[in-house]
Amino acid sequence: MSQIDNPIHITHYINPHRFYYKPETAYMQEHEQARFAAAFNEYCETEYGIIYETVRSTPSWKHPKPGDLVALRSNQLQRWIRCEMEAVMVDLNETTWYYLWAIDEGLPIKTLTIYVRPLPQAFGQEPAHAKRGGMINLLPGETQYDYMEDKPRLVPSTKWSCGVVSTLELMLETAESISFFPTAQYVLQNETIHVGELFITTQSNATHNVGEKLREACPNQLILPRKDATYFKGIVFLEAFCKQRYVNNEGLDNHVVNTFVTKINRYDPASHENLDTQTDTKVAMKVYEWLKQNQEARIAILAQQKADKDRNNDEPAIEQTIIIPAKKNLASAFALKKYLECAKCEMDKKDGTTIVTDLSIQKRDESEVATVSNSKPSNLILKMKRQQIIRQMPNIGSARSSNASE
Repeated sequence: MSQIDNPIHITHYINPHRFYYKPETAYMQEHEQARFAAAFNEYCETEYGIIYETVRSTPSWKHPKPGDLVALRSNQLQRWIRCEMEAVMVDLNETTWYYLWAIDEGLPIKTLTIYVRPLPQAFGQEPAHAKRGGMINLLPGETQYDYMEDKPRLVPSTKWSCGVVSTLELMLETAESISFFPTAQYVLQNETIHVGELFITTQSNATHNVGEKLREACPNQLILPRKDATYFKGIVFLEAFCKQRYVNNEGLDNHVVNTFVTKINRYDPASHENLDTQTDTKVAMKVYEWLKQNQEARIAILAQQKADKDRNNDEPAIEQTIIIPAKKNLASAFALKKYLECAKCEMDKKDGTTIVTDLSIQKRDESEVATVSNSKPSNLILKMKRQQIIRQMPNIGSARSSNASE
């Protein structure tokens, strides 16, 4: 079998001995696991409701016990999923929280009680889709100085170092694809652990054995047992192998909190009924006031725009009421153009706005002026020019005589 024939998707990672995965093919719609998830969601939507606001309460519903299977409405996935109950916690605000493990998605989830309902019996026999994996022949170690032999020595450790955990996490996040080949199974605390070799394919299409890469990167933090029997004997005493599913390698809470609301149907800003009950009251009031002021501002802007539009429609259009002069009348054309400019300036000063003139009229005026200027002058105009020249001739002669006498 090729090293890339079994691609997986790691859903939750803690350390090299504790990660959860699903095959990549399980996310295809034609896969049996995807069809099971769709059928389960459809049944729960019919039985309980679509979102938590419409979920119908069930009679004699009590807090489930650790190990019980329940149905959870996931806000992140927008559908119902199967979960295993791990613990019930009450915080300082007296709010009850459920610590769940999504057995099909391979995720730890922390949620409020309003999202959880009993699991339908018809879907309780299906085995969990997410599996637990671990890297074989790889044990955590640490370097200690042996004063008897006067040299450092690698000894087994009960927990994984931050260097190994972060190095493997970086390799998994930057990998183009991940493949896992289980070679053995180990049952611990009623949980089946699949141990085997892990491979990654980089973006340059190079395939690497993750175990070998970790040995090269962290040689002083790993112990390499030569036989499988030594490996299984060593992991029994490791605290890292028995770590809780909802904490990371450092022991901190790593839950996915299922509290936010991703969709609100038919939201009415005038009422507080659709606000989340977990939202702080002061923040909700500020949001409500902001929405109200924003709505009033939008209404005022729309009213002002409507009033301006009505006023512009009532004003007469000067350019369109003027009669276009006949062609070959130069004086009338210039007078008309001058009158339009004066009228436009007066309207701009009066209203403080700019009136767009009719470009078709302006083009007609220019064409008429060009036509008149290119036409042949009439006899009357020629006579007027000759009379003007004759009147100027005596004045020119008198001016020349006065200059000669001087």
